[in-house]
Amino acid sequence: MKPILQALLVADHVYVDATTNKKVVAGVFRNLQYRQPQSVVQPDDNKGQVSIKIPPGGMAAGSPFCYIALTDVKGKQQFVLRYVNLADDKALFQTDLEVNCPDPLESVEIVLPLPMLPVPGPGTYALELIWHGEPLGTHRITVKELKD
Repeated sequence: MKPILQALLVADHVYVDATTNKKVVAGVFRNLQYRQPQSVVQPDDNKGQVSIKIPPGGMAAGSPFCYIALTDVKGKQQFVLRYVNLADDKALFQTDLEVNCPDPLESVEIVLPLPMLPVPGPGTYALELIWHGEPLGTHRITVKELKD
């Protein structure tokens, strides 16, 4: 039986209530801004001058979280969560997940801290949940260049 993806969200934070185990998903986003690193020329004692790329300050929003809700999970199931650049379908990071649920009628909620999302440039990226090589769902993130 194929699991059903009920939710796949990327957010600034996911809070879990210690008493009720309820999840509060805060700051769901689908857009990021990208700024080209600036080149700065600095003197080099051996070679004259060297050009260095300096990333813009204040652009990093920290490491986001992923919230996943599944149902129809029967027993132990293997999943892959991957973040891809949709221009070339290249995975920028991925991780394997094992989910165990004895009752397929139950919903399974997963909260994962993610690394800072790699953004090599403007474009469309996606966080994908894959089961047995088949995509169950995706959360797309559009990255636009921030002009000076």
